[in-house]
Amino acid sequence: MMTQLKGALWPTLETTVRGIEIGRAGWGSPSALAALQGLDVPAIWLCNQETGGLPAVVQRTLVTHGPVDAITLDGAAVGARWDDAHADYALLTGILPGDLAAPREAQAASVFENIERALQAAGLGFHDVVRTWLYLDKLLEWYDPFNRVRDAFFESRHVFGGFVPASTGIGSANTTGSAIIAGTLAMRPKPGAQVTRGAVESPLQCPALDYRSSFSRAAEIVTPETRTVFVSGTASIAFGGETAHVGDPEKQIALTMDVVEAILATRQMTLRDTTRAIAYIKRPEYRPLWQRWLAAHNLPPNLAQEIIADVCRDDLLFEIELDAVTRLR
Repeated sequence: MMTQLKGALWPTLETTVRGIEIGRAGWGSPSALAALQGLDVPAIWLCNQETGGLPAVVQRTLVTHGPVDAITLDGAAVGARWDDAHADYALLTGILPGDLAAPREAQAASVFENIERALQAAGLGFHDVVRTWLYLDKLLEWYDPFNRVRDAFFESRHVFGGFVPASTGIGSANTTGSAIIAGTLAMRPKPGAQVTRGAVESPLQCPALDYRSSFSRAAEIVTPETRTVFVSGTASIAFGGETAHVGDPEKQIALTMDVVEAILATRQMTLRDTTRAIAYIKRPEYRPLWQRWLAAHNLPPNLAQEIIADVCRDDLLFEIELDAVTRLR
């Protein structure tokens, strides 16, 4: 599975496109991932003992033209920076806390600080962040404390009141043994460029900020050529913020996808504009329900990479994140 960044920003699932690889993420059992490591590219290696029989998978991120500059932090490569006629971009992959033995909340605070430090090394800042990926080991044990850490960091950087990035927060261990590992996409328009970025609301849900979960439901980057929408990790959450359809994975999947389709519709897009997606499924036996939903809606069975993982609430059984792109000219 590959994400291609073409021109300004152009993700795709095509596997034949050539380019400069700038990041890699893998999911699987610890033993399966061991054979995939050791590559000279920033990476996130996510491992759970429960894989539902799924093979290890790798998602690659490519830029189709250079130059690409490495971003380093404390002597290690953690990302890449590139630009086009419209903007400067940075992708950070595998941001870790400074002390892997520190308490979990301290590790979370350190990760946000390290994201900021890495972006500053690339000539960008945290206010340029469009999207984050946050993978927490044993997430269900400390998601509320994590949210307090994120809130405090956002408050200190005056993120609230401006653009709050899209995000995914998923329960997964990683091969370093840290409590948290993160990825980040940032973009800063060039002076005078006709390019914008901003939050996209969900017509079927209240803002996550209403219940103090600090992310936007989706974000978009619009250039003269393309509109790219990044849908945050989305689950079966009712308009008021409560979990809907507790104990019913089939209905949770249906509501989740209704929400995603409604978000895309506000940008004149559909699921057929999807270029990258990951479905996080709490238990392996729910996978056939997801495949049944896809078949009923005439969508390909490989619309999303399927991962067995915990979502941010124990009663949430399914979550999906996706990117979608449409050409404007």
